[in-house]
Amino acid sequence: MAARDPKLHKGHRERMKEQFRENGLRSFNDHQKLELLLFYAVPQRDTNELAHTILDRFGGRLSDVFDAPYSELVKIKGLGEHAATLLKLLPQTASYYLSSKRLGKDRRFMEGIENICGYFSEVFLNTDKEEVHAAAVTADLKLIREKKIADGTIRSVGFSMRALMNFAFECSCDRLIIAHNHPRGSSIASKNDVKATREIVRHFKAFDIEIVDHIIIGRDGTQSLRSSYYAGSAWSDEDIIDEGIPID
Repeated sequence: MAARDPKLHKGHRERMKEQFRENGLRSFNDHQKLELLLFYAVPQRDTNELAHTILDRFGGRLSDVFDAPYSELVKIKGLGEHAATLLKLLPQTASYYLSSKRLGKDRRFMEGIENICGYFSEVFLNTDKEEVHAAAVTADLKLIREKKIADGTIRSVGFSMRALMNFAFECSCDRLIIAHNHPRGSSIASKNDVKATREIVRHFKAFDIEIVDHIIIGRDGTQSLRSSYYAGSAWSDEDIIDEGIPID
């Protein structure tokens, strides 16, 4: 097969870039979007064929490519470490962009629980494993700092109360929001989620640190435990009533 004329190759890239500048990314189909992205990590190759290969390997949608593990991406001939890193970087960049934009210049959760749930939905965008995060906030819900505290669930051995406490002290805050995700399940809190939250609320109350809320992000959306009919009992001084609370 004859080699492609480098001048035609360069002209094709320039035409696609111009189309993007004039009409935006939505004017492309998925393989063209991926081809355009690969221009910036695969400079000396026709990325059209490579884009088709990658999409076919991971299910045909660009979102499936972004969700693919790095270890699987680098196995594709012609992709390489730089391109695989770019593909993993983009959705996390989008996550940061969306969560930062939601807060605005003053970094404040202006709309209360709805805004907090939206923020953490964006933080956990493209996260395919269970993680626990925390956000330190001021009295008027201005974000001081947000950080991943642990891998695993809020009730797993991977979660450290000490790590959460150290984070609060590092931020010199008296209010915390905690969040964890159920990447393959529902956002509904289990009995163990509620009990673990209750332990955290009580522990931090002794240090005059308020747990503002505990947000769960699932495949079906988000849940505020404090606003939940049954899970809100974690903030009560009374014993938790097990009836009606799901069991893992």
